[in-house]
Parts: sequence; structure tokens; C-alpha cells
Amino acid sequence: MHRPFSWRPALLGLVLLAASPVGAASRKQTASPPAAAVPAITSETLLDGTELLLVPQPASDTASLRVVVRSGASHDPPGKEGLAHLVEHLVFHGSHDLAGPELRARVEAAGGMLNAHTLSNATVYMLDAPASAFVPLARDMLRMVTSPMLPGGKRLERELGIIQTESTYHFKDSLLGSQIEGALFSSVSAAYALIGSRDSRGRITREDVLRFYASEYLTSNVSLVFTGAVGGDDARRLVDEGYRLAPALAEEQVAPALEEALFPVEQETRADNTFVTLGYALPKEARATCRAVAALLELRLLLAVHVKEPIVSGVDVRCLTLRGNDLLLAFGYTRSLDGSLLPSRMQETFESLAKRPPSAVEQKLLAQRGRREVDGLSSAGPALADALAAEASEPRREGGTDLGFLQPPPPLTPAIIKDFVRRYFVEERSVRIVSTPL
Repeated sequence: MHRPFSWRPALLGLVLLAASPVGAASRKQTASPPAAAVPAITSETLLDGTELLLVPQPASDTASLRVVVRSGASHDPPGKEGLAHLVEHLVFHGSHDLAGPELRARVEAAGGMLNAHTLSNATVYMLDAPASAFVPLARDMLRMVTSPMLPGGKRLERELGIIQTESTYHFKDSLLGSQIEGALFSSVSAAYALIGSRDSRGRITREDVLRFYASEYLTSNVSLVFTGAVGGDDARRLVDEGYRLAPALAEEQVAPALEEALFPVEQETRADNTFVTLGYALPKEARATCRAVAALLELRLLLAVHVKEPIVSGVDVRCLTLRGNDLLLAFGYTRSLDGSLLPSRMQETFESLAKRPPSAVEQKLLAQRGRREVDGLSSAGPALADALAAEASEPRREGGTDLGFLQPPPPLTPAIIKDFVRRYFVEERSVRIVSTPL
């Protein structure tokens, strides 16, 4: 179950929940300091280890639920790549007392959305629905995800066929994302991909599916995100009534997919079009400034690359975490005949960053972008649910979801930019991956 394919998720996909009820009376509770205009977010750890993130907005017309399982494609067993994605598909067949197609039909009839995606770090199940219909749909979604049948036989074979079709039409370029992880981490083989290959999926049995679910879908490995027109009491009641994962035992902890990246990264490969990944590794404490620098870099790259040929090119700059490594990465794409110039144009933009302080026009554009982002989160709707789910997907050894991304980044003064470039734009921590037909 996936959203339509585009080159950005293909690249960033590496980067861009059975019958014992859970007691909601644990109150190891903290409240994150919210960004301006963003509703307060409450984070709780339930007694069974499940993380609960709540952003109630009573005036909203809609409500959202995200079930985040921090076991994505990076947890696939060697030789059976694509297992996490297959489990996601099979979950939608439903539970023993709830048919998946029936739930999907009810969601559609209510004007809602039920979907899921599997990325490197996690599988995320998503529900958006009108406020008046949300509670029963969310309860049944929790039942489906946390007590699925996971069928075998012809139904398993049917899902494998659907995934093969997806690999042809929707994930054609997903190997580009796998290429980035393969370049950064020694444990990632050339066969690794978000949905695996026909051969690796063909080796998956129902026993593999059941074993993966039993070992990865653990309460200590799950975050539940509620936003919009659902109050805290309603959300906790939904967890009590619909969340069926048995509390994980201490010895059942899921090891996070953390690995020290190999730097510097320098790789060139062949592809139908030109894709460039350029950036640097950062320490965790640079995250806030990284977001501001990324916004400025993206603005300048848009002017240097995208504006000239907007139909056949695009850029995206992100601060992200891969297997515990913080990175500032710029992704560039073009089908232009001048594609060979893309790597040098991107490199020049990086190198000139400290030499050109933000102009008045750039500062105005960045401020407008920041306001749009805050506006998108302030309604506590699907956009905020997706943003929280993305952060909850990050592997962690301890603690909860880092909510610092909701804080406004610091203003970019010339001194801050120069210091950032001097500290972190260093060759020995660089990433340069170029795929080109030339």
C-alpha cells in the first residue's frame, strides 16, 4: 500500500500494530516545548513500552492516526530482502475478526484514507478520517495492525505478484536510494532494496513472515501518533480497546539498525538520468542549524538548477538521520542534455555558501517558507501526523522521539554560516554519489 511514486521518495525512502489490552495508566509523561503556532505535543510511555504521541485539536474537522513500527527494510534478513514490505501488505488482509477489505471500504465511504509505507527505518500505517467517523475506524485499524492473520498460500502469492507489479511501475528507481545506503554502510549489500528483488522475495515463506512479525512488531518498538480531533482520553481509550500487541518482555527488545557510516563517500554509477547526492556528516548537536542551512542551500540550488529547466530537473536538501548518522544531503535530478553539469553546479553552490551571506530577498523567501511550514503543522492534521511519524521512525537506543524539529531554526547570520561551513564541510566527512548516463 503506497503513495504514488516520485523520484524524491525513491531517494529519501532510505532516509524520504494481538489480545492483551494495554493499560494507559503509565504516566512517564513529558510535554515538549512547541514551536510557535504548533499545538502542544504530549509524549507518554505506556507500561508496555509503547510510545504515545498526542496532539489534540478539538476544533479540527479531521483526525489522524499513525502506527510506527521501527523495523523497516533495514531489518530484512540477508537473502530475504523485501520481507518487511511483504508483511505490510499482508497486514491489510485483516485480523481474525476484521476483514481488511471491509475496513478499507468503510474508510473510503467515510471520505478517509487508509494506507501504509515501508522505508528503511520503519513501516508506518496511516489513517486520516473525518472527526465524526474517526474513533471506530481508528479502533479497527489498531485491531488489524496488531492482530493480523498474515495469510499464506495463494493470498501470500497474490501479494508477491502485486509487489512485483509495484517494482515495475512504482519502484523502478528505488535502487537509487539503496545505492546511497550501500555506499555509506558496509553491511548493506548490492542486493539490498526497499522491496527486495524477485529472487529474494521468492525465498520468503509464511514462516518467515510470522517470525518477522513476532520478533519486530513489539510494543517497545512501536509509536502511536494521534493528531487532530481526538482528545487524550479518547486516544487512550482507543489504545485500551484496539491495541492488541502483548507487552514485550525485557529480552524481546529489537536492536536498532545503527551503524557507523564509512566516510568519505565517493561513488559514480550509470543510470538512465542524472542523479546527484552531495553533502556532509554532522554531529547531532548541529541539527537545528542544519535545517536553516538546508533551506538556504535548497533555495540557491533551485535558482542554479531547477529554475533553468523546471520541467526536467529538481532538487531537495534534507537534514536526515540514517542508521544513527546525522547528515546534510542535497539530492539533485535532471533529464537535461546538460546533465553532466549538475554535479559541478551543486558543488559550486556548497562551496560558495559561506562567501555569500543571505540577501534580503533570500531572507524574505526563507521566512515565507518557514511560515508555510508552521501553518501546515498548526492545524494538527495529517501533515503534523506525518512529520511526527517520520521522527518516531528514527532508530534509538533509549529515550523517545526527538521533537526538536518543531522548534524554529536559529537565524542564519554570516558568522553562523561561516562557522557551520568551517566545522562540517570537510572532505573526510563528505558524501558524493553521482549516477549518470554519460
